[in-house]
Order: sequence, then structure tokens, then C-alpha cells
Amino acid sequence: MDDEWSPLGATEVHYLHSPAGAEFKIFIGHCRGAADRDAQVLYLFDANGYFGGAVDLIRLMQLSLHLPPLLVVGIGYRAAILADTMERRTFDLTPSSYPYFAELFPNQSAMGGAASLLEFIEVGLKPWVDDKYGVSSVGACYFGHSLGGLFGTWVLIHAPATFGAYIIGSPSLWWNDDQVLNEADQMAVQAVRLRPPPRALYFGVGALETHQGRVLEAARLPEPERSKSSDRYVDMVADTERMVDLVRQRIDGVDLYFDIFPSEFHITVPLLILSRGLRRVFGAPL
Repeated sequence: MDDEWSPLGATEVHYLHSPAGAEFKIFIGHCRGAADRDAQVLYLFDANGYFGGAVDLIRLMQLSLHLPPLLVVGIGYRAAILADTMERRTFDLTPSSYPYFAELFPNQSAMGGAASLLEFIEVGLKPWVDDKYGVSSVGACYFGHSLGGLFGTWVLIHAPATFGAYIIGSPSLWWNDDQVLNEADQMAVQAVRLRPPPRALYFGVGALETHQGRVLEAARLPEPERSKSSDRYVDMVADTERMVDLVRQRIDGVDLYFDIFPSEFHITVPLLILSRGLRRVFGAPL
């Protein structure tokens, strides 16, 4: 679309298919200096919800040179908004099935597609991005929130070389009875190291992502949606703290950062995490 008429200039949309035939909507945001070839790459998940905010945020930070030229690659779906993507994202961003979750959300019962998504990123998306835009995805930065944070954490502990830096927001580590936390714990017990380690790693979570905070966050929802927030005890702050501690035991020579954002809920904190995470990863003033 011509920038004169686009609400978000210097952006593109493309449609790619995975080896398994799944379609992805790829959002491209040019946040650069002279040319794309000068840019580092940020892979951003849940692009139907976060792409526009992320691109504008990055461009604002670049006014004071807090960030280098970036090519933002958003991974999303042929849908208008984030709320329309719940079924697909639940499948793509989870490493396993979770019958309890399927009972609560029957329309999101397709799960466990994380390995297929990782394959698409490695053999399909990265080579396409590098070839089309003349960049290198080696050392690219990751951002994902919620189930995107779960996927990012799963990739971090099983295939850390996939990205050179990780910004992980409010990871849904409660998934499948703490599966990824338990996997990280077992690796720590076995003294398995993260090799090769990323150059930088950032975790962020809202202070109100405790069980009590989640109940408060859902206070305006109608029943039965409201009751789902308290159906199972989940403390995402404690879970994230535990994961950060486990990662510290498995990683050497890496800048590892963790912030808890006061007075923020799960739905209010994502772009704050991205902003702080980018500043940490790229060494901007703090």
C-alpha cells in the first residue's frame, strides 16, 4: 500500500506457507537507516496484535538513536485483529496438548504445533527474509508475549541458537502443568548448559500477573469467562522468577535481565516489556 494512504508507513504484508502447508501472514516493518542491509532483524510473534505498536515504538526510540536500524518481521495470520487468531496461535505457540485447557476453551483444542512453527522459521522464514531484504538473521532478536513467551522459552531451552537475543514477556509457563518449567528444572539437575548461549536474554512480567491480579484483571468480564481466570491457581510472576533462576544455572557469559513492572496486568504490559527489553538487548540508555 502507498505510504500516503497507509496508516503505518513503510510496511508490507506477505503470505508464506510452512513445509506442512500452514499459511502465515508475514508483516514487514522497515525501521532502518539508509537501507535494509544495514538493519538487524527482530522477529515478533502475535503480529496481529503487536506489530503496529512495536513499529511505532521502535521508530520513536530511534529518534534519539536508542536503537539501531531494525527490520521487524511479524509472524501472524490472515485475520484482522489478535482476538481473531486465538485458535491458530494456541496451536502454533504450544509445545504439547493440554486437555485441561481444551475443556475450558473447546474452540482452541488444537495444540502442540511449536515444533512445526520452529521448522517454518528455520527452513522457510529466515532464508526468505535474508534473501528478500539483504539482511542476516544470524543473531536476530526474538519477542513474544504470553503464549509467545512460552514458545520463546521452549525454543531457548531446546534450540538456543535459533535467535541471538530473546525478549520474553509474561511467559505462559503454567501450560500443561508447568511442562517447560519442569523440562528446564530437569536440565538444571543434569547440569545441561545452554550452548551456544544467546548474547542477551530479557524476561519481563507485570506485577499484577499473580493469581489475585488475574482475578482483578477479569473483573469486568461476563460469566463464565470471568470464572476461568480463577479456575486454576496461576502465579505468572512466581513462574517467571523460577524460570529466570533455572536459566541462570544453565547459562554462561550472557547478559540476563529480569524486570517486574509495577501495577501492570497481563494485557497492559506487553509493549512495556518490548521497550525495556530492546533497551537492554541493544544497550540503550536506562
